[in-house]
Amino acid sequence: MFNKFQTDTPEAAELGTRPIDNTASVVLLKMMFHMNRVNMVKGSPKQLMEKMGVTLWDFNTGVRALKTLDYIRKFTKWEYMVNPNIIFNGDERQYFVVQHMWDTETTKGAQS
Repeated sequence: MFNKFQTDTPEAAELGTRPIDNTASVVLLKMMFHMNRVNMVKGSPKQLMEKMGVTLWDFNTGVRALKTLDYIRKFTKWEYMVNPNIIFNGDERQYFVVQHMWDTETTKGAQS
């Protein structure tokens, strides 16, 4: 099991060029530490903000900015999925499963 910050994907290359506010970057960093094997962070916004140690306003502002940048997507009512092309938590075999989930089962992927 490892945390991998992808550097060779177009999404990760955009991370250096797109402006991202401090609140969103803190939320993304804290989400990285609470991800499971399929790049998901589970819990209600209130539970997550308590677990991450940020205020509810900061959490909501950060999540909104990250959704706009397509760095996270809502998977179910209480699950957020982090873009596996930016940060991946798992082994190499699991990456393809997570990538398929990102492309087909997340809110934006299901509508596209």
